[in-house]
Amino acid sequence: MEEISRRKMQVNLKRLLAGKEVVSFADPDLDASFKSLSGKLNLLTEAVQKAENQGLVKEETIIEKERKRIARDLHDTVSQELFAAHMILSGVSQQALKLDREKMQTQLQSVAAILETAQKDLRVLLLHLRPVELEDKSLVEGIQILLKELEDKSDLKVSLKQNVSKLPKKIEEHIFRILQELISNTLRHAQASCLDVYLYQTDVELQLKVVDNGIGFQLGSLDDLSYGLRNIKERVEDMAGTVQLLTAPKQGLAVDIRIPLLDKES
Repeated sequence: MEEISRRKMQVNLKRLLAGKEVVSFADPDLDASFKSLSGKLNLLTEAVQKAENQGLVKEETIIEKERKRIARDLHDTVSQELFAAHMILSGVSQQALKLDREKMQTQLQSVAAILETAQKDLRVLLLHLRPVELEDKSLVEGIQILLKELEDKSDLKVSLKQNVSKLPKKIEEHIFRILQELISNTLRHAQASCLDVYLYQTDVELQLKVVDNGIGFQLGSLDDLSYGLRNIKERVEDMAGTVQLLTAPKQGLAVDIRIPLLDKES
């Protein structure tokens, strides 16, 4: 009898794991326990499925927001700049025989300046489009590659100071994306010549601090921030962290982000 009960228990465990109904036991207490366990397992399975679905919806929403932002940025910067250059060149072409040498040179210099700005804006967008996934690289390795690329493609002098060990993968991806956003913001608006990145980890906290020597701005409420900075704020809040901005006109910008580390599991 005991052997039969043991076999039935094994069968029921397999049925539980497969999401099937359990076979009734002769022992009422054992039968009730298995049915209770079955109910809890079903609820847990539903909760996990719901969380996964919500995660997918949120991820799709973020991707769609990024697509719209990139389209808007292309329209507001590169597209407008190329249109302006085209209009000037069309005017020069139509009046080539009437324009004196000095005026034509001035017009062509304007076109060259516009195209240089368009090229810079396009580089900003390409840096921002760098994949979020770090693949087989650590966060620090990914940041080093990103900052090297930034120095190669811009006039910024960049420095990195860090003492980071192993971090949860999700936090690494968030921090990498936040840094991309901050770099993009600096290149677009700051008119800075230097960018310093600090990344420090303790047992309980991760700190990312990014400082530039740009033009700064008058800091109002967080609701008045640009899309990029609001996006950073949302990402930080998703990790239960805090973000502090220190800035003033002609005083540069310092962004100080703190993320709590609950454990060291990746």
